Amino acid sequence: MAFWSAGHIANTLGYENVYDLSVLKRVEEQIVPVPKGSDKELSPFPAAFLPIFIWPFQAFALLSPKTSFWLWTILNLSTLILYLRFFAQEIAPKNQTNHLLILLMISYPVYLNLRLGQINIWLVICVGEFMRLALGKKYFYSGLWLGGLLLKPQTLILIIPVLLLKQAWEILAGFGFASGILLVSSIGLAGLSGLGNLARLWIGYTAGLPTNNPEDMMNWRMLGLQLSAFTNPTIGWGIATIFMLMIMGLWLRLFLLLKPYPVSSPKTAILILGTFAATNLITWHSHLHMMIIMLPILIYLVTQNLLPYRQVLFFVFAPPIMLMVIFILVLFIIFGLIPLFGYDRLIMSLVGLIINLYLLAWTTKAIYPNAHDVFPISHLSPGLQP
Repeated sequence: MAFWSAGHIANTLGYENVYDLSVLKRVEEQIVPVPKGSDKELSPFPAAFLPIFIWPFQAFALLSPKTSFWLWTILNLSTLILYLRFFAQEIAPKNQTNHLLILLMISYPVYLNLRLGQINIWLVICVGEFMRLALGKKYFYSGLWLGGLLLKPQTLILIIPVLLLKQAWEILAGFGFASGILLVSSIGLAGLSGLGNLARLWIGYTAGLPTNNPEDMMNWRMLGLQLSAFTNPTIGWGIATIFMLMIMGLWLRLFLLLKPYPVSSPKTAILILGTFAATNLITWHSHLHMMIIMLPILIYLVTQNLLPYRQVLFFVFAPPIMLMVIFILVLFIIFGLIPLFGYDRLIMSLVGLIINLYLLAWTTKAIYPNAHDVFPISHLSPGLQP
């Protein structure tokens, strides 16, 4: 709905109005009208992306919302299947990866992206090509693909410092070139006033919009909000801040342990996994569907015998198991066996948080097997034993 509406507004009113929530609300109320007599009103869903990323949705907005949704869903699903198959064949041409690809395709982040009409599948391609080309020593082209993460800039908050500290100047040059092209194109589409409206919308996201749903995120922000609701803001945000500092400590330890390795080393893929796991945990805006960017990294590590298969099983099956737990609890509530509770959103958010925390801790342990003081994880992949 957000993407279709943004494309429709760009077609009819111009890009400077795409980020105006009052205009967006009028358009989206035509798609999902508020029932007459209701005291509720629709909170608009914005598409807070650079104008260049809104541009393709102008074509989708020429169709009806329902038709464009199904076309978008089919395009996303087929693109994801084709890309992951291409990626697996490129990095491990002799490995049989069909079972791994099928397993990842039924994972909860993939389901969420398709159900919500999300845009993250294109981030999967950017992350996969960034890593594949960097490991193949095609650094400038790797940086070009990294520029695609400007689609959701919060994904860049740790990977850019990693590249700076590793002095990966060719990758950063490619990233800078791609970023410049995207920004200039966006200014050409919306002008400086349009980018100013987008900046104000980003500030609104920071403060919290009704459709943000920060309580459903998988980061320290969610933890602070949820704990504040159960205790008080001082305790809640205090614990969340300690948690964030712990995450930064784990990530810094991972980077320092891997610093001697060149960017093209296969072990750099472990650093990339840990970096994006840490990003999901500490960035201000991070929902469960964002975990889909992990798919190409998991495929690479498993096919190179750097990641045990059971870590993928945990990634895939932990969310649906928790959904079943929630379903059973709801049945208990319906039959009056337990009182009504509002913890279902907390359960799913904690699943995302735990998966990312586990992956970050595993990556640190995998590089430094004797670091029991960091996080106790045993049974490393044979390829990582000292």
